[in-house]
Amino acid sequence: MKIFVAYGYNERDKWVPNLVFPIIKAFGDEVITGEELQGEQITDAVLREIRQSDALIAFVTRRDKKDETRWTTHRWVTDEISSALTYKLLVAEIRELGVDEQGGIAGDRQRIAYNENERDKCIVEIVKTLGKWHSGDTIKLQLLPDECVQAIRPLLRNPGLRCTYKILNSEGELGDEIPATILPITGGLFVHAKNVSRMSLIQIRVEYSGKSWTSNFENIDSSGIHLQQE
Repeated sequence: MKIFVAYGYNERDKWVPNLVFPIIKAFGDEVITGEELQGEQITDAVLREIRQSDALIAFVTRRDKKDETRWTTHRWVTDEISSALTYKLLVAEIRELGVDEQGGIAGDRQRIAYNENERDKCIVEIVKTLGKWHSGDTIKLQLLPDECVQAIRPLLRNPGLRCTYKILNSEGELGDEIPATILPITGGLFVHAKNVSRMSLIQIRVEYSGKSWTSNFENIDSSGIHLQQE
């Protein structure tokens, strides 16, 4: 998985790259950040990185003190959460105690409380979340090759277009057909498949008006899946 990590680029939040990044990498995942592109507002380059990721872990930590019990947080972090939810990524929000609730963020995401004096408990919850994601990942696969993509792209708005996938698990058991949506994302057409374990193989089928494009069962670690017109 490619996991975008949103956090404050300051001395107080250095524990995130020091302690959390190695955990993410230990799961075999790639860490993506916007550190080199940091600013008060997220840029198109950061949005592109988020869009091309599979999940986002956001650290909503204290920034400026509002009063005796409340703090603001980093605006770009909350914007990155909103963007990830828009792109239907898996999202885990780590919110520090005392950070004022930010309005305008809605959506399905894992929430983890963070107390600076009990950092170990937060890290344990992060590990649990990563384990949960890996036990039933939502994966994003690019449809290939280009000639199939060019044939399918004009049909995306047509209600007659149907996309499904099947999972072949590590025990050789074949699952039922599951409906999926083809998403036009920068770089091509992509399909999100839910609850796919690391050891599984996946087959994608696209149908429209008597035509069909089907892949072989392929390893989910591949970034793309190759269709053949039948």
